[in-house]
Amino acid sequence: MSTGKIEEFNQAQGTGRIKDDDGPKRHFSRDDVSSPAERANLRQGDKVEFQVDVQDGHAAEVRKAR
Repeated sequence: MSTGKIEEFNQAQGTGRIKDDDGPKRHFSRDDVSSPAERANLRQGDKVEFQVDVQDGHAAEVRKAR
């Protein structure tokens, strides 16, 4: 599991970017967030955990870090 910070998340458009702690920026969409409750509470600067989709490099299964 990778970690990073929410760099941007536009609730209306349902898209965002994570700055991966290991370097690259990862794009994600609202469908990549683990649950509706998590999606409603994501804010810029939040520390998150996520999987990296091996096909396209996007973040998947995004959730707040514990």
